[in-house]
Amino acid sequence: MKHQLFSLFNFIVFICANAALLSNNAAFALNEHSNRRTPVVVAVEKTSAAVANISTERFIKQRYGDPFFGFRSELFEQFFNDYFNKSQRKVVEKPLGSGVIIDEDGYIVTNEHVVSRASKLNVRLADGKNYEATMISSDPVTDLAVLKIESESPLPYVKMGTSKDLMIGETVIALGNPFGLENSVTIGVLSAKNRTFTFSGEYGNLEYNGLIQTDALINPGNSGGPLINIDGELIGINTAIVNHAQGIGFAIPVDKVRETLVKLFNFREINKIWFGAQVEEQGYVSNGILVTSVEKESPAHKAKIKTGDCIIKIDSKRIFDVLDFEKYILKKDAGDKLIITINRNGQEMELSVSLEKAPMPSAEKLALEKLGLYVQDLTPQLAQQLNLWWVKGGVLISEVQKKSPAENVGIKAGHVLVYVGQYRVNNIEEFGALLNLMKKGELWDVGIVWSDIYGEHQGYTRLKVR
Repeated sequence: MKHQLFSLFNFIVFICANAALLSNNAAFALNEHSNRRTPVVVAVEKTSAAVANISTERFIKQRYGDPFFGFRSELFEQFFNDYFNKSQRKVVEKPLGSGVIIDEDGYIVTNEHVVSRASKLNVRLADGKNYEATMISSDPVTDLAVLKIESESPLPYVKMGTSKDLMIGETVIALGNPFGLENSVTIGVLSAKNRTFTFSGEYGNLEYNGLIQTDALINPGNSGGPLINIDGELIGINTAIVNHAQGIGFAIPVDKVRETLVKLFNFREINKIWFGAQVEEQGYVSNGILVTSVEKESPAHKAKIKTGDCIIKIDSKRIFDVLDFEKYILKKDAGDKLIITINRNGQEMELSVSLEKAPMPSAEKLALEKLGLYVQDLTPQLAQQLNLWWVKGGVLISEVQKKSPAENVGIKAGHVLVYVGQYRVNNIEEFGALLNLMKKGELWDVGIVWSDIYGEHQGYTRLKVR
């Protein structure tokens, strides 16, 4: 009897084990061969780990008796921090947005309006890990910003595609954090290309050119998140600029994003590091980047880098485009040595470059030549005399040249420059570094503040470099 019971028990165990095995095999077969695992599912699996859910903390000082509170641009609100400061109430906002990691070092691209004026930036990834992010740079005109998170191990990222070959009707996928609903996915088609949309923003009327239009739902909170194609490649950065739209979403095309990122990663502007060579991309990315000019007495010149050389590697990092070049050197400091591998006339060679601190040009001379401005540092004493005691740093315009770009847009003596492009300008040294980058015919946005008998004012205008 005991033997029979033992045999029956073994038989039941055998059946259960095989049933479990068959169940596992069926699940495996479902995952690998089921029609449910569509290309959309595969694309989401490839990219979702690199989507960043961003929460920001903004500290706003509400001043009782301040007639300008609530009516000024957020860009200039910080210049009034000491105004009516005896009676105030602190309000903390936590707006939510999205972003996308673009490389394993933890650089995140998002919309500028998601992170503007944030005193603290928190990032949560799909695996549940939380990070505090640092703002690298931003551009309110293109509505793009770059953040950085630190991780001990390489982070997942989304590969950048191109917007040159987009097809009307192809499947697109929007990922992000709409209305705080983390890790959401919406699907649609590419409805149109090269859309232009003008809307009234905090910096005046802004015009978006070349936008991607899609019927994939893009709601507040999706802003800054990735729009990907069926291959899981980044083709755009979502932007929720038409809140009342039904079934219409827009994204900034990835080629325009890449172009802006080259400026936002500019190591000479951000870290004041001097390499001394201008570079551009070639038709074939595998060939590296082309050196188009070399500044005399620069680190690149001293290392005997020449016009026509192709930079294919820095240290052990392969360089495929200008963005790779800017990102890598951004992490370096003056005095650091780089081993530059170049291709010169078909032969590879290694050259050693010692980075230096970027020389500061004469800001006064460049300001007059390029913009028609006579400028000087805004000292605390001058700020007090001009009734601008609340402005902490800036460049004072002491005179404006007649028939100059500055006079043409209404800039006057007594105005103070506080923003140039996406950069806060605190002194003439910083202004000079930006002036050195301005090329004839370019348009640069500038932010100014001033005071007169009617009170305090702020303005935002665009200057054409001569």
